[in-house]
Order: sequence, then C-alpha cells, then structure tokens
Amino acid sequence: MSTMTFCQGLYELMDSYDGFIMDQWGVLHNGVQAYDGVIDSLNHLKARKKQVVILSNSAKRSDDNIERLKKLGIKPSMYKAVVTAGEVAWQGLRAQKEPPFKDIGKKCYLISRADDRGLLDGLDVEITSDIDEASFILITSFDPNGTKLEDLDPVFKKAVVRRLPAICANPDMITVYGSERAVGPGAVAKRYHDLGGMAHLIGKPHKTIFRYAQGLFEGVIPSRVLVVGDSLQHDIAGAIAVDMDTAFITSGIHGSAFPAGISPDQRRKAMEHLAQIYGGIRPNWVLDSLIWQTPEAALRERERARMKE
Repeated sequence: MSTMTFCQGLYELMDSYDGFIMDQWGVLHNGVQAYDGVIDSLNHLKARKKQVVILSNSAKRSDDNIERLKKLGIKPSMYKAVVTAGEVAWQGLRAQKEPPFKDIGKKCYLISRADDRGLLDGLDVEITSDIDEASFILITSFDPNGTKLEDLDPVFKKAVVRRLPAICANPDMITVYGSERAVGPGAVAKRYHDLGGMAHLIGKPHKTIFRYAQGLFEGVIPSRVLVVGDSLQHDIAGAIAVDMDTAFITSGIHGSAFPAGISPDQRRKAMEHLAQIYGGIRPNWVLDSLIWQTPEAALRERERARMKE
C-alpha cells in the first residue's frame, strides 16, 4: 500500500520534480475560469525552470485548447505543450494506419453537442445521420439536456449488429463545467460497450498518451516527472500504470467528498475511502487545489526568512 502525503501547496514538491504533467479541467480551470492560484503556480514553476505539459482528455485538438487556455489567462509561455485525446484521435483518423483507426472508413456517425463538430475539420471523413450508412461511430461529447443515454440504444443496437467500431475522443465519465457535473463521453462509450459494441477510448488512463506526454520533456528523467490530476480513474491510475508519481487535486470531480470545513482527519478518511472505491488507487501526494502555498505557509516562510536576517 503506497503512502499518501497531504500537502499545503506545490512549493513542497519543488525539490523532487523537474517535469509536471497537468490535467486541464478540474485542475487548471473549470471551463469558465482558471482556479485561484493556478496562474501564480505556473509562474512559480516557470521561474524555477520547471517544465509543464498539459495533458487533457478534451476531444478538441491541441490548438483549440491552447486558445481556450489563453482566454482563461493561461498563456503558452507558462507551459511547454498541450496534448489532447482529440489530437491523438484526429491524427489517427487522418492516417488510418494503426489500430484502432486502421482502415476504419470514411463515413462517421457522430455523437456530440451541436457546437462540437470541429474534430472532423480537415479530415476526409463524411458525417452521416444514418447508422446503416456509417463505417464507424465517433463520440466527442454529449448533451444530457437534449438526450438521455438510453435514447441512444436503438442506434447502438443496430451498430452492434453491424459490428461498427466506436472511437471515443474523450474517455471522461463525468465532465466539469463551472460548478456543474454532467455525463461525459466516456459514459456514452461504456453504454455502447455494455450493449456489445467495440468501443475504443482515446486518452487517459491509457498508457500511449502518457508516454507521448512524457517524451515531450527535455532533459528530464521519468522519475523526476509528476502527474497532477483530479480523477483517480483517469489521471492517477493512468500515471501509476506507467510508473510515474502522482498528485491528486481534491477539489475537482471528486470535490463532493471533501466539503468545505472538513478537518484534516476527515480529509484523510475521505481520501482513503475514495482510494478503496477505485480499487486501491493511491496518489503519492494530495492537495486541495493547485496553489503554490497557503497564506499561513507563506507567512511562516516570511517569518523564517526574517529570523535569518
């Protein structure tokens, strides 16, 4: 059983790591704004010449996410690269040379929000609304306001009979937008799988995308890379599978397990309970949010500096 150490801020980890792989939603922002302390933390990392790669299960391409981050005040100068599940899916669909994309075809039955069709831009792929004409299913997002998961069953059952593969360009089971939590694309892929379909999940927690992100660092050995995420199932489990250290952010998708005012002992018990729910997955470090240090810790640090003068 690995030990989980609770931290008050990212500054406590500076001597142990040179590279940081950070999740986007739930760690850096909530889709509406950057979390308090995030930009300050990224600036501190940059000042210490630490390298940051942002790794997201977003079904949008990397450039789209760079633009989204800019609007939230997170500038490209604050990180080294953005890697997304959508980018990996786009490249795979363009080449169609490696599994699960090999010879997948050119006609796509798309499951997405009405405003989320950009992943197919620049590809020689045609969208069809008739599942009988499709050669594959592509899942990029889900609009729970207009559709329920079970509403997809008639289409999925036809697809199962035809043995159509489904590509899910965002494996997240739950999506975060502001304070809301909603059904994620990963849950749609699971529904198809449960009905007997072949569903291929692109992104975390699968090893390929972590190894790709890891390979983007310059001069940083794997043992000096830390993965920071808010999903035990995707961020933490995926990083552990490729032997990387992990830091878990409690205020993301599992935030309801850590209500405001919780005592340190209750916090530890809540973390242990979550770890057990997810099959014993335990991060190396646990932080409430991505902050550099708490005001109390900053005060203590200033006091220590004053005493040395």
